[in-house]
Amino acid sequence: MARNRDKHNSVDASRRMVVADLADQNLKKHIAAIHINNRLTLTQRKASNVLLYNAYESLLTARVHRIRVKDLAEAIGFNTHNLDPLKEALKTLARTVLEWNILDEDGQQEEWGATTLLAQAVIKGGYCVYAYSPELCEKLYRPEIYALLNLSIQRKFSSSYALALYENCLRYRRVGTTGWIGLDILKRLLGISDADSYYQDFRKFNDKVIKPAVRQVNDTSDLVLEIDYQRDHRKITAVRFRVSDNPQMLLFSQHQAA
Repeated sequence: MARNRDKHNSVDASRRMVVADLADQNLKKHIAAIHINNRLTLTQRKASNVLLYNAYESLLTARVHRIRVKDLAEAIGFNTHNLDPLKEALKTLARTVLEWNILDEDGQQEEWGATTLLAQAVIKGGYCVYAYSPELCEKLYRPEIYALLNLSIQRKFSSSYALALYENCLRYRRVGTTGWIGLDILKRLLGISDADSYYQDFRKFNDKVIKPAVRQVNDTSDLVLEIDYQRDHRKITAVRFRVSDNPQMLLFSQHQAA
């Protein structure tokens, strides 16, 4: 009996280590997977990042990848008692089109390509088995341009707009600015549909989406963002985010490492 209990405790401890490893690692995320026509919810975006981290080392050598469903759910801070939303997230990833290099470092359009975020996803026997398209595997494994995303930071976000903004600004932390981004492109990057007439009014878009997203990035992450507005006469036509390191988060990271 004691031996079985020890074995059970050992398995639980090992799984907790896997979850902790998934939740507290840096992911080199290709800019293609960030500058996406993003209509992902917060759960979907977090799941996409954890799946990529889990598969990264075998992207070029394995056709499919596996992760325990409980580990995936816990790594994104998700309720494991109801997996229906997680299944919906996987279905969405399998039909979400990724367009890469929408923006270059100056905020201008660059090379175009398209694929889906997941080629397939199957839940069976307590595992999630999933695959990427060959083209996407190559790009994700050898990212010419990437942003370093910390998965422990992403767990703290409660807004999909804020997490999408954070990911899109990570690449520019050394440059210090995103460059000017047109409002239509920014809406696409944050996951707002072109058909959503409510946010055609810039004041609503700014008050309900941009400003709250910036506040959450500044309060939650290792970045500090400031907004500049470009005007044509009195009309706002583009925004630019000035990007710097969050000194409070840097101190926290140093304290954690000590």
